[in-house]
Amino acid sequence: LHRRQRQMCIRDSIAFAALLPTAAWYVTGSREASRQAGAATERALGLLAADVDREARRLGTRLEDLRTSESARPFFHYQTLYSDPRGAAEGLSVTPSPLTTGTADPLVRAHFQMDAAGTVTLPTLSDRFPELTTSTDYAALCDFLGELQSAVMVADELGPGDDERVLTMSRYEWEQIALADSVYASITGLEDLGSAPARDGNGVGQVAVRVRPLRWYTMVLGTGPSLAALREVHTPAGIVLQGFAVAPVAVTEWLEGSSQSVQFIPAASAATDAVTALVGETGWALATMSTEVLDQAKSEGRRIVSEFHRNFFMVATAVIVAAAAVVWILLQTDRLARQRAAFAAAAAHELRTPLSGLRLHSEMLAEGLGDPARGRDYASTVRDEADRLGRVVSNMLDLARLERGALVTQPVAGDLNDAVRRAVERSRRRLEEAGLKTEIDLPGDTVSALFDDDALAQILDNLLDNAEKHTRSADQRRLRIAVSREGGDARIEVADNGPGISRQARRALFRPFHRPSSADRSSGLGLGLALARSLARAQGGDLEL
Repeated sequence: LHRRQRQMCIRDSIAFAALLPTAAWYVTGSREASRQAGAATERALGLLAADVDREARRLGTRLEDLRTSESARPFFHYQTLYSDPRGAAEGLSVTPSPLTTGTADPLVRAHFQMDAAGTVTLPTLSDRFPELTTSTDYAALCDFLGELQSAVMVADELGPGDDERVLTMSRYEWEQIALADSVYASITGLEDLGSAPARDGNGVGQVAVRVRPLRWYTMVLGTGPSLAALREVHTPAGIVLQGFAVAPVAVTEWLEGSSQSVQFIPAASAATDAVTALVGETGWALATMSTEVLDQAKSEGRRIVSEFHRNFFMVATAVIVAAAAVVWILLQTDRLARQRAAFAAAAAHELRTPLSGLRLHSEMLAEGLGDPARGRDYASTVRDEADRLGRVVSNMLDLARLERGALVTQPVAGDLNDAVRRAVERSRRRLEEAGLKTEIDLPGDTVSALFDDDALAQILDNLLDNAEKHTRSADQRRLRIAVSREGGDARIEVADNGPGISRQARRALFRPFHRPSSADRSSGLGLGLALARSLARAQGGDLEL
């Protein structure tokens, strides 16, 4: 029980010492791996956000330049026909708007205006003068005009700007601008000249037209949200709303050189998990969802975590194996220590017993004690005890040589029958006096073999001594030694009628210090079979059960 408790204490202590730091490493290592994976994703998001922000600034600059240039455009350009007050001469004069042929900027979808009555017109479309409609995509312009008729403003009401411009002109010049269509009709002979405005009466006096700057707004058209730049123009005839719509497709094409795949959408409609950047003061943003950069970052994060788990598994396995090896070594050390303690006790017993016999019978012979007629028997006993003592000492010396790897034999050719016969005859009297009937079965012809005579004698002495010890409980003790030849090998067989050896004990039968549980614990050192097998193998043979 004490030995088992000691073994459990050794096992538990090493398991605690190995598993505690391993578990702590797993906790801290998992956190660090997760942190590094998160940092990789954050870095990728940072790079992606920087790319999107750079493109947003570039687009914002482009749209702001467009807004600035369009803000300088005269208000009367939004009509199909107009009379430029700065260049008007005596008489009637009208000019087609430069916007009649369409916009020169690819980002602008179309220019439009809405009068005080709510009528929306495009400078590129003229129902009254079809010849002034020069656009090649007439149907698309008509569709856009239809969308504008029902457009919804998604913004605050238009307010004044800091750079509002005031244009002053004569009333006659204003009337030419306002009635440019009629003037054109009169000039071209489509209508009576009398319908054109005259420079008297109502044409006298000055008028002021206030033009506010273009500002960005979002309109909901039939096709969805659209970015537009709008302004109010305060005229004698009322407030006119002018502006232009940005073409989302053109913006996408303009951004095709970007390093990221982005969308140009209203900022309010951007997904929460998208990387976005506002585009100037437009209220719109560039947005991008999961991209290759993010996917690579997530893949890198997964690689970091899986690599930690793989390394942890390998190291943890190595630690567990090392801990198990240490436990096994300590248990083996403990077992060897116990075996050596048992060996010391057994050796003391094995040495004390023949020494006691030697001392007793030598004193009887020296002092003439006992039966004088049995003097030869006393001398024989002294010889047997000396032989027994010699075997014990020889086994101990051979054990020392075996542990040093210095166990050497010198096999030479000889007659195996003769060597076995001599070895058995040396022990026959002792065996028969112990009540063990010994039989030798030798073939009639010579069995030649390579063997070391002294090593063979030592092997047989150990086997015969074991037979004598382990047949003491048998009713009729028998021992048989046989020599035979199998193929090119010589075979020596030693058999007795002892109790046998259990399957569990067979695995450790040839280990040093091992003694079967059925054996007399006070007899033997547990070295005989181990040394006998080592001597057999040193001669190129083997010893088997």
